Amino acid sequence: MKNISGGFSIFITKIVLILVVMSMYSIGQEIFYDETLPFFFWGYVILLLLYAASIYLASRVYTCFAFGNAALSDILQSWVLCLLVSNIFQYFILCLLALDLLPVYGFLLIYIAQIALVIPISIFIDKLYYRQNPARNAIIIYGKKDKLDEFSSMVMMQRMKFRVNNIVSQDSETAKLLDFVDAAESVFFLNVDESKQDWLLEYCYLHNKHTYIQPTFSKILLNTAGTFWLSNTPIFSLKTPLPDIGTLFLKRLIDIVISLIAIILTSWIMICIGLIVRFYDRHPAIYKQTRVTRGGKQFTLYKFRSMRPDSERDGVARLTSSDDDRITPIGHFIRRTRIDELPQFFNVLRGTMSIVGPRPERPEIARQYEELYPNFSFRTKVKAGITGLAQIYGRYNTAPEEKLFLDIMYIEAFSILQDIKLMLQTVSVLFKASSTEGIDDGLTTALWKGDKE
Repeated sequence: MKNISGGFSIFITKIVLILVVMSMYSIGQEIFYDETLPFFFWGYVILLLLYAASIYLASRVYTCFAFGNAALSDILQSWVLCLLVSNIFQYFILCLLALDLLPVYGFLLIYIAQIALVIPISIFIDKLYYRQNPARNAIIIYGKKDKLDEFSSMVMMQRMKFRVNNIVSQDSETAKLLDFVDAAESVFFLNVDESKQDWLLEYCYLHNKHTYIQPTFSKILLNTAGTFWLSNTPIFSLKTPLPDIGTLFLKRLIDIVISLIAIILTSWIMICIGLIVRFYDRHPAIYKQTRVTRGGKQFTLYKFRSMRPDSERDGVARLTSSDDDRITPIGHFIRRTRIDELPQFFNVLRGTMSIVGPRPERPEIARQYEELYPNFSFRTKVKAGITGLAQIYGRYNTAPEEKLFLDIMYIEAFSILQDIKLMLQTVSVLFKASSTEGIDDGLTTALWKGDKE
């Protein structure tokens, strides 16, 4: 796919935006902190280079240059977070160098000035991108009709990138099917039979069509496969990476340190929320629930109670729906802000959970998912976590199959660096209201009604 992020345009964009951000920081440092930090010339150069490095890394983590691949609102939000994280980091660096707590107002004014310049520049770049890269003619080729309506509506929502002209069945006449492909610039495949998809992909590749394929479980696994040469024949080599003892020790150490810091920093919030929830209806503030973690082992998960005490008086385990009347007034607030998840840092400290990993499901709901998707249990190959790939790119009501794909992608590509990146990206989830959307009314799990039939 033609993409600004892979060409010269994005390079110029990065240079322009980073220079704007750096200029505002340099001016602000000279105005507010010049006397506090009387460095020689090269001292200021090193500080600027350190700041530039933090801006670049943060922009990569929060995908600030995803023009053409993300909504403008998401890009602007990414810049807000990127600059916030970078400025906080640089502020503490300056405090360490000065051996004192410096005034915060200087960095606050620098931050405001940076945002005031970055936002209009990003809006201009986004408009320029779509002017140079207008929406492409697209078709959707489907096999089974399962989730066709949902899939096609998601593609059509990307109206700045795609203009869906036809939705055709894989069983259409070959000549007619190829005519549709010839008239399109982008081709989407949904549940197409492997044999038909293979030759259609070859045809699209030969005629330079942009192709998009919804992955199957096996393709997710092959995504991280290595290559083994059998004489002169390339063969995919698939083996789940098993972290060594040193990596597991480092992950556990990070879990302990971060959970301790989080508990200390948010202790006042937890005390306040606990008292409010307790005095609202005179019932316990902490909600205990059995969940499943590595190897299918069950443990007790802690959350602030956001629902009425009798929310499951019928004994049926169910997820939260969009308009769930079981949620209390304070419950709406703590769920929206994710404050209800804070007690899980005690789970992490105890070792029953990790900071990063697949979200643990309730045993009853996990069994329902596994009946339809037997591979769903593969998520329990690692310890359950507070956040993960499925929480950042999915939602509370994400379908179990899609959640499985995201969690397997995390497991197969596991690394400490990936964990750190996901922790930083989790901050952006707090600003997305869609991340806490409940399931549809009338359902008890994230399975679609059609999935159960």
